[in-house]
Amino acid sequence: MTRKALRPLMMAGVLALVALAPTRAQAQASDVVYVASDLTSLPKMASIDKASRTIQASYPEHLRRNGVGGTVQLQLIIGPDGKVEPNSIQVVSSTVPELGEAATKAAEKLEFVPGKVKDSPVRSKVILPITYRAS
Repeated sequence: MTRKALRPLMMAGVLALVALAPTRAQAQASDVVYVASDLTSLPKMASIDKASRTIQASYPEHLRRNGVGGTVQLQLIIGPDGKVEPNSIQVVSSTVPELGEAATKAAEKLEFVPGKVKDSPVRSKVILPITYRAS
């Protein structure tokens, strides 16, 4: 399986989505995971405000209190229903391991407008950067 060029979709300075290589080896079309270049409509957050609140609520209080912030990159699959497939979430990188765990739990609760091919919602693999900033 080869990776195609990554194309970012920036969202609110905190969140971004980048579709990765599709998995086309599966027998059924419903198992296919699409890339940005194959989509006619890219996935996006259903509500940026709700996503921001969910992510901030996941920020471990002792890290926030001590001024420890960081960035996490998650890889995940968004289903045609706009929900994150929980078993698909992987931490690609995390400046603080505990933030990776927090971001994973938050990602399970996020809702998206799914990517589409023509007018049909499809599964798409994305990279979701999350930044935790101590105030």
